[in-house]
Amino acid sequence: MASQSIGAQVAINIFLFLLVMGMASTVDIKIMRQQLRNYKAISIGLFCQFFLMPFFGYLVTIAFNLPVPVGVTLIIVVSSPGGSYSNWWCALFNADLGLSVSMTTASTILSLGFLPMNLFIYTYAAYNSKDSEVGGESVIKSINFGVIFISIAVVIGAIATGVFCSYKFDTPRWHKIAYIGGNVSGIALIIFSTVLSFKGGSDGSEPTPQETITATRPADYVAIALPCLLGLVVATILPTLLKLSKPERLTTAVECCYQNTGIATSAALSLFSGSDLQLAMRVPTIYGFVEAISIAVYLLIFWKLGWSKAPKEEKICTIIVKTYEVQDHNEDPEKDDEGEDEVGSNMENNDEELAAESTGSNWS
Repeated sequence: MASQSIGAQVAINIFLFLLVMGMASTVDIKIMRQQLRNYKAISIGLFCQFFLMPFFGYLVTIAFNLPVPVGVTLIIVVSSPGGSYSNWWCALFNADLGLSVSMTTASTILSLGFLPMNLFIYTYAAYNSKDSEVGGESVIKSINFGVIFISIAVVIGAIATGVFCSYKFDTPRWHKIAYIGGNVSGIALIIFSTVLSFKGGSDGSEPTPQETITATRPADYVAIALPCLLGLVVATILPTLLKLSKPERLTTAVECCYQNTGIATSAALSLFSGSDLQLAMRVPTIYGFVEAISIAVYLLIFWKLGWSKAPKEEKICTIIVKTYEVQDHNEDPEKDDEGEDEVGSNMENNDEELAAESTGSNWS
């Protein structure tokens, strides 16, 4: 059973690596360099992700009086860095992918400090020191951070590899191949994770999604979904007030709300057991469904409102398989060159006309 678990974890990390690398390879280096200097957009995204989302999780935990396994796991979810699928969603609906990769890189690195800090602050504030202990240890000491750091290292390595490949093979053909490969890996990761989650629990070691959702109070569904929905609203309004571009607003909202639920799942498995584990496991399961559905609907609506890089008149099947991130960069320079050629030819024609007039006046 342990070998199967290790094999599954290795497979997930491989799909995760290929997904993130494919999305990072799609981004043009020049665009990513510009976005890395886009301090306003990145700062807004990090503020929403590491300050607003944990605070929303804390407020929900207090307001709904969530039990320790549910509340602690929810705080872990909302304190985690952006999920790997955030790049995939931004690529799929043609938000600002360069900004998405930049935000994912920054949030993944900063999560090494922010995740345990937010977890300690809000868990202690919500449950006090006595109730926040699990098995005689504090929550921080009980979490297996080795698993968390491995996932973070995979994402950082994939981003670095993808950026290098984008620099080394900077051609439209490579960008499109990487984009398709990233999408295929993303779909494979979703299918594999879903099959794996439904397969578990038969031996009593790990509850399946059916088992985790069965005894859930209706109020718990609302409590787990609220931070994601609140984050979407605030992460749309704040960038709009600060006058970010429309694709940047979409990216900021997605990066803010699409959390890495795998971190919370690993933490719950190391923290709780028995009925407490069953309570804890329903949090990333429900939150994962909520974030996927809400962000898909959100991006679909705002694409039709003209906030995406893809034309709102285009068919949805076209924008999903076509990357406008690459097209914009490939086409604009040609247009600029054509414009410069036209200006240059006009200037040459004007010079020839002036010379002819000058020659004519001399003969006269």
